[in-house]
Amino acid sequence: FNDLKIKSILLANNIIEKVNVINKPIAVFLPKSIYSVIADIAITYSSNIYMNIDVKSPLERIKNIFDLIQPEIVITTTELIKSLNGAIDEDRIMNIDEVDFMKKAQTTLLKRRMSSQIDTDPFCIINTSGSTGTPKGVVLNHRSFIDFTEVSLEIFKFNNDEVIGALSPLVFDIYSFELCLLMTKGS
Repeated sequence: FNDLKIKSILLANNIIEKVNVINKPIAVFLPKSIYSVIADIAITYSSNIYMNIDVKSPLERIKNIFDLIQPEIVITTTELIKSLNGAIDEDRIMNIDEVDFMKKAQTTLLKRRMSSQIDTDPFCIINTSGSTGTPKGVVLNHRSFIDFTEVSLEIFKFNNDEVIGALSPLVFDIYSFELCLLMTKGS
């Protein structure tokens, strides 16, 4: 978990260097992997809004989503850049393969940025299929995830032996993990 935290902090610093914004959407165009988890947490650490895009989506859907949401940047890999063919300007692409994950993690700026966040700030965007054929971005805030997590834990009485399958792209899993990181902040 420490390695995950350090890599997320390093990527968050890279995000801030590339686009020094707060509460703006940042797209994640990565397959479900440790790097998509790192990207989502890094975006949260940078005080921005993550939006996962399914790498199997047709280019037209991706373009529609990007036109609607206008992400500041898209985090992806060398291999997947060609899949974004014209969906977004090249200068708005962050290639995760080029991030130096061996640097020393700097947390001062991240802590300052996160301290200005409030529970009703946006956390992530989920793109629906859109009943009209046009995707719609649903914005979820931090408080709704905290409430959902608390109620779920109370109702379902989860324990360490539980295995949970989810269709939603990393949303519940990431927030629950992020909550754990925040609760262990002092250690």
